[in-house]
Amino acid sequence: MAHRRCFQSLARHATALISLKKTPPISTVEFLAAKPNSAITSPNLQPSWWTLWSQSRHFSSSKSDDSESEVEMEMEEAIYGEAENDEPASHLERDYSPEEKESEAAAIGYKVIGQLQRSDRVFKDYEPVFAVVQIGSYQFKVSNGDCIFTETLKFCEVNDKLILNKVLLLGSPTQTIIGRPILPDASVHAVVEEHALDAKVIIFKKKRRKNYRRTKGHRQELTKLRITDIQGIEKSEIKPDGKPIKAAVKKPEKMAATA
Repeated sequence: MAHRRCFQSLARHATALISLKKTPPISTVEFLAAKPNSAITSPNLQPSWWTLWSQSRHFSSSKSDDSESEVEMEMEEAIYGEAENDEPASHLERDYSPEEKESEAAAIGYKVIGQLQRSDRVFKDYEPVFAVVQIGSYQFKVSNGDCIFTETLKFCEVNDKLILNKVLLLGSPTQTIIGRPILPDASVHAVVEEHALDAKVIIFKKKRRKNYRRTKGHRQELTKLRITDIQGIEKSEIKPDGKPIKAAVKKPEKMAATA
């Protein structure tokens, strides 16, 4: 293969030399045996055969293969480098304005009202009241003192006080209030306790007889909330033994039958 390339290049050089008008035709043997003479200069003549021959050419197959492989590697690097640069930087966090944060939090179903202070007494005794609240696309039945895990809330930190304003239903021993679909005057107060990760879920994919197997793990980000208060419904008093006092119900008076 290398000899064929050598002969082809020699043939091209020979045809180029023959096409020159002022340069006498020479044989291939003379062409290979000739040497340049630095003492003789011809500024007014056309380029001699030595200037054509002096161009760097590699006839070795190993060198050409190496150069071709290097070129291919450079092209691949350039292509993959451009592809990587074109991908959006998903790990970079976007800067939200306070108005955007408040609007997105309201769409999810909560509002941040500030940090929990040492002097705050938000945790109260148990009250026989429950509520059904919606956070994102999930609904929770909660009571005073309950702890729930929701999908991560990105605009709140640990020890933040929240108001869950998407209340669908309120209930107590004496009454039940159902929203259409939400109750505008009801609210549930909560405190962010921690941001945690759920248990790992294994995703395994396989295609038989294709030597295709993929195993991947996922841990969902969660936010732990502690319910502190439920507002929007009348709360009955509690007896010393822990049972709620039922509201007095008036019985209809019986009228004496007259003869």
